[in-house]
Amino acid sequence: MATILKNGSRGPEVKKLQEALNATLKPRPLLVPDGQFGNLTRSAVLALQRKNWLVEDGEAGPATQSCLYDIEAFAPILHKVSFIAQPTNTTCWATSTAMMKNSTVPIIIARTPPDMIASDGGLLNSSESDQAIVTGQRYGRIHGLRCNAPMSWSVELLRQALSRGPLMFDMLWRVDEYTAGRGSPGHMIVVVGMRGDGNPDGTGTTLRIHDPWPPNRGKIYSKGYFKWSVDLPTMTYRVFER
Repeated sequence: MATILKNGSRGPEVKKLQEALNATLKPRPLLVPDGQFGNLTRSAVLALQRKNWLVEDGEAGPATQSCLYDIEAFAPILHKVSFIAQPTNTTCWATSTAMMKNSTVPIIIARTPPDMIASDGGLLNSSESDQAIVTGQRYGRIHGLRCNAPMSWSVELLRQALSRGPLMFDMLWRVDEYTAGRGSPGHMIVVVGMRGDGNPDGTGTTLRIHDPWPPNRGKIYSKGYFKWSVDLPTMTYRVFER
């Protein structure tokens, strides 16, 4: 795995990084390839990350280096999906589905049976029962999507699915409560892109996200797949595809 280069790093790997940043970005002034990772080098790394929808942390880890050195395992995947922000606190599900279907939030809500919608306007997710795939498949059929059962997704499986189109992640926030059978509230987002070095551990993989939260604003950002899967192992509770 590539060494993570960041502020304070020194040595030939930093010099190589600086030379590659100069060749790729042509910053003005050019970086001095002195092998010392300082603020100017960090700014150049951030510029590279911003330009290539990588996680903008100013550190040159596996994902950033594979992009810079043009050694990514596959051509970056980035689907054109119209972004929509959720109109209320509980309509992430309808908003994400609208993005997947190039539709609108009112249309998605109108097509969803009332018995699938909670009293607060959220979508019932069946996380307190063994019906996740049953209700997920029902929801999918209603909206012309295919629901994948709860499981962990390898980097390659995720790449294959995203190569076919964007994915909607139905995530659960409270892992402990879910595993104890008590159910968990969740959130839905749309994954529109993926790039990386193909390493099976996911450390070099970046996902591009259309997140309808917060209400009336939403956010478009990137996430490292490895860190995300560790922080929230139930992020792929249910995954929907076209």
